Amino acid sequence: MSLCVSLFSAPGNEQSMNAVPTVAKTESKPIQRIESLDQFRGYSVAAMFVVNFVSVYMVTHQLFKHNNTHFSYADSIMPSFLFACGFSYRMSYLKRRERDGLELTNWSFLRRSLALIWLSLMLTAFNPRFETWQAMSVPVALNFFAQLLKANAWEVLAIIGAVQILILPIIGSRAAVRVWAVLLLGLTHVFISWSFNEAFVYGRANWMDNYFGAGGKRAWDGGLFGLISWSQIMLIGSLALDLIQAESGRRATWRLIVMGASLMLLGYGLSCLTRLYDREFHTESIAAADGHAYLPVVPDFSGIAQRPWHTLLAEPPFVPPPPTTERAINYWMMDKRMVTQAFVYFGSGLAMLIYALFVVLCDQGGRTLGLFRTFGQNPLAAYVIHHLVAVAFWAIVPKVAPLLPLLCGLTGYFATTYLFVRYLEQRHLFLRL
Repeated sequence: MSLCVSLFSAPGNEQSMNAVPTVAKTESKPIQRIESLDQFRGYSVAAMFVVNFVSVYMVTHQLFKHNNTHFSYADSIMPSFLFACGFSYRMSYLKRRERDGLELTNWSFLRRSLALIWLSLMLTAFNPRFETWQAMSVPVALNFFAQLLKANAWEVLAIIGAVQILILPIIGSRAAVRVWAVLLLGLTHVFISWSFNEAFVYGRANWMDNYFGAGGKRAWDGGLFGLISWSQIMLIGSLALDLIQAESGRRATWRLIVMGASLMLLGYGLSCLTRLYDREFHTESIAAADGHAYLPVVPDFSGIAQRPWHTLLAEPPFVPPPPTTERAINYWMMDKRMVTQAFVYFGSGLAMLIYALFVVLCDQGGRTLGLFRTFGQNPLAAYVIHHLVAVAFWAIVPKVAPLLPLLCGLTGYFATTYLFVRYLEQRHLFLRL
């Protein structure tokens, strides 16, 4: 399965990489693949299906929802997607460049990335909609496109396509260039968040909306400027491929583990800055009426030397922070809505550790799971199908349903999606882009 040679690409399979989706029947000749990447991709797809379905229900635990104030299990899925994107994107890019040359390769990836963005828009539909032709005045149309660019366009497939375009100039560069790019992109995101983006994403007053439009519109998954942060994660995924290629066997695995743990520690360390927004340590007000800090990106370090050290440690990941009456909302939370730097590094590190586990189990231990294989080799078909199946099951399982009906609905939805995708796999039919 190849989806713009990103998260959903099938390494070694270049035959069906066209600019439009097609259903292709595989040849009998087996395709060389990295088993751990297929399995890791399949795990990410399966986890996404579960989270997407249960997150809309009131009874669902916060661990399986996107909370925007701390890192949950649901928040771990998107970084895994982008991490796998970077890994397979660089692999496919280098193979294609060696075969076809730089110019042809770049144009090919650019076309397919644009096609992926357009496919995402067609799957998720335009929102809001025009109810009448008379409603399509110039100001309304401009506001429509401003909202689309700010927030509505950025679902997972569009994010993958746009990020691939952003990092296309450097995806084939040596590791040092990509490491510097990760750091510079992070500094850029911090700077624009200080300037306007924190308020821009949350729909609060900011100078950018005066020019951009869509004032008051909240974004998700970082919105337009969140692509900067998602680019970091995709580049970190490309660096994981370098680690695998530089060494083999256990040494490569240990490199992944050490790097993953280091990134997680860095992300947690950055999140500790959130403790500087605790209200009990500030005599003056640090938050507006909506709970957001007045200076969400630049914390107040005054009095830090007088505080006990343990009051400077943030809550562990997966643990909710105190309410806004005790701590102001700020940039340094592990916030998926903002795609903050704490989120980027912790999420990337966790994805790398999970992938290292798949390397041990699959590439070294020879263990695979058929469910992950089915989703991992045909993820674009699975993605399209799961949307249709979810809508059908959401219609019969109310959002206020208790736990048991929710689990029954989840089982039916997941099994139905799997059976459809498995049917395609058995007939060697894979949806390509």
